[in-house]
Amino acid sequence: MIEKFHLNNIGLDDPLDENSMSGFGLLTLFQCDVEYHFSTEDMSLEEAELYIQEVLNRLPDEAINELCKKACEWKIDKMSSDTAEYPSGLAEAYGRGILDFMSVGEVYLYRYPYNSSDDTFGAILGGGTEWDTENGMEIVIRGSKVLEVREYLGYGKTAIWS
Repeated sequence: MIEKFHLNNIGLDDPLDENSMSGFGLLTLFQCDVEYHFSTEDMSLEEAELYIQEVLNRLPDEAINELCKKACEWKIDKMSSDTAEYPSGLAEAYGRGILDFMSVGEVYLYRYPYNSSDDTFGAILGGGTEWDTENGMEIVIRGSKVLEVREYLGYGKTAIWS
């Protein structure tokens, strides 16, 4: 039997917004604890935990491979366009090896905004990469499909459903 995922240290994310919640928990792909953010107007705590457990922490191989492919494309583009010093092994990193050069610290969860009865969730994983330390990184996911891996643009849920 699989243990049910629970967020820890759950509390208000913004004291001025009683619907803005956050809590900490494992992000399996990166094997680290991250801060998960969500709005109780979009989803309940139970829905957020279920999406994390059943989707984000169980991304199918195709989604992980797509994430790594998009990250490698971004890395190659970035490394070919400047002369910065990069860590040893980064240039040769491909496939899942690219994950060693990426980090995630927070995840924003969203529900499909155009139909409240639609249970489609999305997430934006925020963090950094060793090839673009200035701009940060965001991984945009709808359901379990990886849409983008790119420098941080900050579009929020618009990036998931536009």
